[in-house]
Amino acid sequence: MKILSAIGAFFVRIGRWIKETAWIQPLLIVGSIFAVIFSIPYVIDGVESWFDESDASNKYFLKYQLSLKGADVIPDGKNVGSSKVDEFFTYLEEDKADEIKEKYGERFFVAFIKEDSTTVEELYGGFKTFQEKWAEKNPEFAGLKGKFKLYTIYTDAISEEDDETNLFDQVWLNHYSVFETLSSGYLKDTFYARNKNYNQSNYETAFVSDKLDSCPMNAPTVMHFDFTEDNLVEDQKVVGLSNIIFTVDGSTDLERARTLKNCWAHTDIFGEIKSVNN
Repeated sequence: MKILSAIGAFFVRIGRWIKETAWIQPLLIVGSIFAVIFSIPYVIDGVESWFDESDASNKYFLKYQLSLKGADVIPDGKNVGSSKVDEFFTYLEEDKADEIKEKYGERFFVAFIKEDSTTVEELYGGFKTFQEKWAEKNPEFAGLKGKFKLYTIYTDAISEEDDETNLFDQVWLNHYSVFETLSSGYLKDTFYARNKNYNQSNYETAFVSDKLDSCPMNAPTVMHFDFTEDNLVEDQKVVGLSNIIFTVDGSTDLERARTLKNCWAHTDIFGEIKSVNN
């Protein structure tokens, strides 16, 4: 207690000295101002790095974007919009495997994302690392079949005609049959779904809604399509679709890249029943 009292008395004397010594006060004020000024660059660097990461993820995903422009415009004689996303879902509805392979490839990912979210930045790190490791022929990522292909759909895109109209919701309404099929949970029997303990309710919650005006699907969600004999889904109710990933596993970019790699190659939890902690 004596030590604490001594320390307290010392700071009291310091405070009294500053208060009674008038010339020191302007120096303290000036010093404080300079401290703030010199700290500004570090604060700016921190803010800029945050925005740079957000910008980097958006720039990356925009390169692979399937446009929703025109999703709210129904051409004469049509019952769906005229966007690139509408075109893709029309192919799925009509089971046009050949057209899909010709236009999009035999194997590809479709990522449903929202702009400027933390989870999107994590997904960006996973995809970017996966793509780079594959291109570098990293031994862990060597031997993958096909070529890296990714298409992105922004589920928070807003109509230019009406700022209260969500364009992806229009696609969801116009192609409801596809989402209804997904909601049936037919993919619950895949190795991935069984390893993750997914059941029909996971798919129903993700793809259908009682509101009938907006898609309940969380973003990011990743779909993997494989039109080769490697696709393990026997009854392809949505043509070519092999897996739906609601959350890309991994706490680092490399771990998330490994998850994407295993999905692409149908290995690990995507190719066999594993004893894992979900």
